[in-house]
Amino acid sequence: MVENPVRPVSVLVIEDSMDVADSMARFLRVGSGFNVRVAYNGEAGVKMAFADPPDVVVCDIAMPRLNGLRVAEELSAMSPRPLLIAVTAYGGVYPEDLAHTAGFNHYLVKPADPFAIEKLITDHTRQSEARGNEPRADS
Repeated sequence: MVENPVRPVSVLVIEDSMDVADSMARFLRVGSGFNVRVAYNGEAGVKMAFADPPDVVVCDIAMPRLNGLRVAEELSAMSPRPLLIAVTAYGGVYPEDLAHTAGFNHYLVKPADPFAIEKLITDHTRQSEARGNEPRADS
């Protein structure tokens, strides 16, 4: 019997700070084995997500052109819907409530621990696999 190879989790990092985006992508790619792509603004991130849907989106909120709240609203309409993780400099209950209302599943304040992001992704993936589903947010 031949087992199907496990598909690596696909992650899209949307962050306008190139250094932050690239270092997060490198950690998730090398340290966690995820398949990671990067978009440096919200518009590009939404286009990339609809062209090749990711399992997970790690997204900044304060971005020019299309902010992370709008990104989450647009990506929440996807089916299946990716797990949405906000990583932002905005702390507090009000911004967190706005993020959850926009569609984010998780909210982390910068500087976010990359190990915490990895754990959110792996926990979600394990839960999805235990249910026999692909690792998507709506499963």
